[in-house]
Amino acid sequence: MREQVRALLSDAVDAYRGTPAEAPLRHELGRVDGPLRVAIAGRVKAGKSTLLNALVGEQVAATDATECTRVVTAYTEGEREAAWAYLREGSVVEVALRRTPGSTHVDLAGHGEGEVEALRVELPSPRLRRLTLIDTPGIASLSEELSRHTESFLLPGSGWQAGRPPGRSPRGPSAPAEAAGDAAAGGIGVGADAVLYLLRFLHASDVGFLESFRRTGVGEATPAHAIGVLSRADEVAPGRTESVDLARRAAADIGRDDRVRALVQTVVPVAGLLAQAGSRLTTDELAQFLVLAAEPAEVADELLLSADRFASPAAATGVPAPLRALLLDRLGLAGVRLAVALVRLGDARDPAGLAAELAARSGLPELRALLRDQFTDRADVLKAQHALGVLDDVLDEFPHRSVAALRARRERLEAGAHALAELRLLGDLRTGVADVGSLGEDRRREMERLLGTNGTGAHPRLGLPPGAGPDEVRAAVLEALDTYRRLSENKLAARPIRRAATVVRRTCEGLLRAAGTGG
Repeated sequence: MREQVRALLSDAVDAYRGTPAEAPLRHELGRVDGPLRVAIAGRVKAGKSTLLNALVGEQVAATDATECTRVVTAYTEGEREAAWAYLREGSVVEVALRRTPGSTHVDLAGHGEGEVEALRVELPSPRLRRLTLIDTPGIASLSEELSRHTESFLLPGSGWQAGRPPGRSPRGPSAPAEAAGDAAAGGIGVGADAVLYLLRFLHASDVGFLESFRRTGVGEATPAHAIGVLSRADEVAPGRTESVDLARRAAADIGRDDRVRALVQTVVPVAGLLAQAGSRLTTDELAQFLVLAAEPAEVADELLLSADRFASPAAATGVPAPLRALLLDRLGLAGVRLAVALVRLGDARDPAGLAAELAARSGLPELRALLRDQFTDRADVLKAQHALGVLDDVLDEFPHRSVAALRARRERLEAGAHALAELRLLGDLRTGVADVGSLGEDRRREMERLLGTNGTGAHPRLGLPPGAGPDEVRAAVLEALDTYRRLSENKLAARPIRRAATVVRRTCEGLLRAAGTGG
């Protein structure tokens, strides 16, 4: 599929050479072979930068309590640590990147925030090899300009390139190879292939943004392009060891909301600060929780009533005030309470065990698995759908003698790519466009699962445990194939049901071929 998309975009670039449509097409062509672009978005103080740091495994984004992310910033793999500022007047300049223990700072070298369109930070991190992570200012920000900047980046058509002068070549001898193309296309490029949307509760602005992202962010994207993240999950039930389970229930409740189901494939709870405990706290610092847990209950419980009491220099405890302030900064009060509870209950007996328990309860392992199964393993499909959406916009808005030929090739490509048909049907099932209600809720969920909503491998598609053997896989495939073959050929079934069943049938046939059983 990648080769076909590349060839189609290349011919489109040639057709529109010298026109305003060339820049977005050329930019899209450059993204075909690049890493998947995943934006991290959400309301102010939802924990976007904290989550980004947890995913990368080190402190690469500022996380102070103010609205620190004021510029759209892309974090990507590079041979060295470097940063680039994409200026509004069209040029790209390298700026100083300062790394200190626990933090990263970008010096804009005299350029005001109002002059900077976006930042690109390159780091030699294997975690960024297949994903470019994009940190964004808060949606519904106190600053309307910051909020609008995020929305115009993620939602093309809302003004990101409006009134921009033509891009110029980057300044500096060591500008990244892709910078010139990015400058021509405007900043680090518009839009993202997928989005992690952070929320602390379901708010009207969350639904509104996700609906806009689905409609225009990636050209009629499906819910497969978005994962909802219930952030700061340790605050759902602060200090309780079962907080992760309670957070999962809360996330599941949000995910069952019809408005959310139509916009994201799932909602998962994540506590970013807990995930970073092992990397941000030393062994000696983690050991302070063992000291706190050994204090008389009345002393420790008094400390844990509030952040002010915990950090107070007058507190009667064996842990010095500066250390308590550091623990509070690294984990937050909810994380501190949980750490003490884990030690008290015997779930963690040493610093290494405590770090492991906190990480396990953070929800990050589950989110990483989702990113792998739903985004990186589907990267070519997600990027192809994004690229075809951009091409559709160009063909609709810019008349050209090649429009008919390009549109015909685009339609043939999509018709022959079953993975794109799967994503489209998944979206139609979630939004209700594919009306299969007469089959019942269980059948609809089974269809979504077979289409890959739980993962693209055979086992998650078939609802089998990871250890299921070849015979069990084959039996499950044959059963599903028989069901959807009969349903697709049932002349009494409604046309939307037969169409949906035909797509799922092709999925089952592919699973059968992959299992080496013919079919």
